[in-house]
Amino acid sequence: MEPSRMYNVTKSRAVRYCTAFVWVLVVAVFVPSWYMVFAEPFILVPFFIMLLATATVLGVLFHFYLISPRRVELAADALVLHRVRGRKEFRYADIAEIGLWHGKASDMFRFCGSGAFCGFIGWFSGGGLGSHFEYVGRYDDAFYVKTRRGRAYLLSCDGAGEVVEYVRGRLGDCARGGYSRPSSE
Repeated sequence: MEPSRMYNVTKSRAVRYCTAFVWVLVVAVFVPSWYMVFAEPFILVPFFIMLLATATVLGVLFHFYLISPRRVELAADALVLHRVRGRKEFRYADIAEIGLWHGKASDMFRFCGSGAFCGFIGWFSGGGLGSHFEYVGRYDDAFYVKTRRGRAYLLSCDGAGEVVEYVRGRLGDCARGGYSRPSSE
C-alpha cells in the first residue's frame, strides 16, 4: 500500500484580503452598534434585535470558515478534501471525469455561498461546468471532478496537475478492473 500524498490549498490574494476586510467590517459595524444599545437606557427590543443580528452574521461567517478547504489528499481509494472541520471524500470508483479547469472566474455566477471569504465556497454556475459546488482557494490551481451521479465540483490545491494525473491513472485502474477495495484485515 502506497503512502497518501497531501497538497495544501493556497488562498489567493483576493481571498486573503476579502477575509480580512470582512472581519474589519464586522468589528466596525457591531462594536459601535453594541455600544449604542448599552449607552442608552436599556431597552429589551433593540437588545434582542442586535443579539439576533450579531449571532446570525457570526454564525454564517463561522460556517464558511469551518467548511473552507485546507488540503487535498490522494488516499489509496479516494481523493479527500480536508476542510477546517470535516472532510469530503471522492472515491475513485465514483469519479467519472477529472481535469484541470481553464475557465475564467468572471464567468461564474454564485447562487449561494462565499464569494471570497475564506475561499470561493458554495453553489456556482458557469465556467463550463454548469451548476457545481466549489471549494477553491485560488482559481489558478483549480481542477474539476464530475461524479458518476452527475454532480460537479471545482476544487483547488498547489499540485493540481499532479492530482489530476494521479486520479486519472486510478480511474484507468478502476475501468480495467484492476482496482479493488483494500480489505479491512
